[in-house]
Parts: sequence; C-alpha cells; structure tokens
Amino acid sequence: MPYALRRREHPRRRVRRLYGVHSDQGWIDALGELRERAEPCVLVVVTDVSGSAPREPGARMLVAGGDLAYGTIGGGNLERVAIERATALLADPDALAHSADYPLAEAAGQCCGGSVTLFFEPYRWQTRTVAIFGAGHVGQALAGLAPWLKARVLLIDGREEHELRPRVPEARPYELRCVGAPEAELAELPPAALLVVMTHSHALDLELVAAALARGTFSYLGLIGSERKWQRFQKRLQQRGFTPEQLARVRCPLGVVRTSKDPSAIALSTATELVAHCSLPRTDLR
Repeated sequence: MPYALRRREHPRRRVRRLYGVHSDQGWIDALGELRERAEPCVLVVVTDVSGSAPREPGARMLVAGGDLAYGTIGGGNLERVAIERATALLADPDALAHSADYPLAEAAGQCCGGSVTLFFEPYRWQTRTVAIFGAGHVGQALAGLAPWLKARVLLIDGREEHELRPRVPEARPYELRCVGAPEAELAELPPAALLVVMTHSHALDLELVAAALARGTFSYLGLIGSERKWQRFQKRLQQRGFTPEQLARVRCPLGVVRTSKDPSAIALSTATELVAHCSLPRTDLR
C-alpha cells in the first residue's frame, strides 16, 4: 500500500519518515528505501500476544534515527519503549537480533492487561568504499560499474572536470572529486577502502602507491600497468624504504584476465577482481 514521505530534523542528520497504514508488504518497500540510503534501522515485529494488546502478531514498525520511520505496533508507551530499545540496539555495534517480553501494565504502563513479545532485528547497511584515482577512459568505465560493485565509489582526479577526456556524464552512479592534490584524499578514506590507481601520470601513480603503502590499512591496492612498469616502481619504492612484504600487497597488473587493452574490458576485469578479492556484496566497514 502506498505511503507518504515526510522529513524532519534530527540532531545528526535528516531522517525521512515513512508513514502509512500497516500492510503485509508496505514495510518491505520502506525497508528497501532505508537500504538504498544506507540508513541503519531496526525492524520491530509483534511475534506473540497474550490477553488484551494494542496490535496483533505480525504488526511491524521500522525505527531509524531514533524515531519511528514506518508502521506501528500500537502506539502509546509500548511503542515509545520499543523505539528506545531499538535505538540502543543500533548504538551497540555488537548487538544482535533478539526477542523481549513486555507485560503491558508493568513495562509500558498501559492498562490493556495483556503482554506482548517483540522481535528486534537491526540492519546496519554498511558498505565498502572503492576509490579510483584517475578519471580517464578506464577509470570512468570502472566507476560506471558502481551499482554492480554494490559499493560507494569515488572517482578522484587532479585535473579540472572540463579537462577530463572522455567527458564525464552528468548522470553518474559515483562521486567525482577533482582536487589539486589527489594523494591528500588518501587520508580521508576509510581504513577498509579499496584503492585503484590509474591516473594519467606515472609520477602521480608512484606517489599514490607510496602514500597508500605508508598508511598500510587499505583492503586492496591495485595499480594499472604492465609487469615492466611494476618492476620499475618496485625499484623506486625499495629505494624509499618499503619492504618486499609491503610491495607484495600491490596488485599489478590489474584484473582477472589480460587478453584485451580495451578500456571497458580492463574495467570489467578489474571489477571482477575487486569482487572476488574482497567479497564486496557482503556487509563490511566503510
């Protein structure tokens, strides 16, 4: 059943509230919207009722941003207490799904006289970040696969957008960052990010790889180029003090197959390697 969308201010972020009449399937649509926005939430389900209670088993609500996002389990103090418990559940990264019994008179101060069992299931929607340095032919082709990678994709380049070739499309499933010092962006990336280095400059490629190795936390570090390019880079990086163990973390050449030099083929091969290497569709830290 359709539901209206309304927004309200929240201390941390804007939370979209999804109100409507409870239905068998409406909560699935609401949960899907929260997932699309990567907004953590808790599904609360009435699983058992004894005596008089506000709602029947199967009634559901979604809690996000410390407030009701969709549905209802009956309103009143029971719903308030459940929202507080759901919010605390999201605040604890180690907390798991669980059930809890609520005698309405004792736990919620309601005069229904019955008791309700609620099931709390958290959804944290954590997504990995892929940072692609270099917005050339291959970089744009790889970034365009963001929906398939199921990741937050950043395309970073040291040139102005109007200088990029091919021209970057206005509608794109990734974030484009044109910055004067691409290597400085490494400090802003999550520790578990995946890095792909494929800029227009071999000198910049070297600096990016060196800076990434110095930080040493990234889940994947790939460099576009031939084996001969990587051999030259290894010599220069060894001169800077990087160990063989550190250099072994770099994936070069990129991709699962190297039968074509076409940008789209390289992008597909690299994307396949990213998924196989780091299991992108699975839940992970940003």
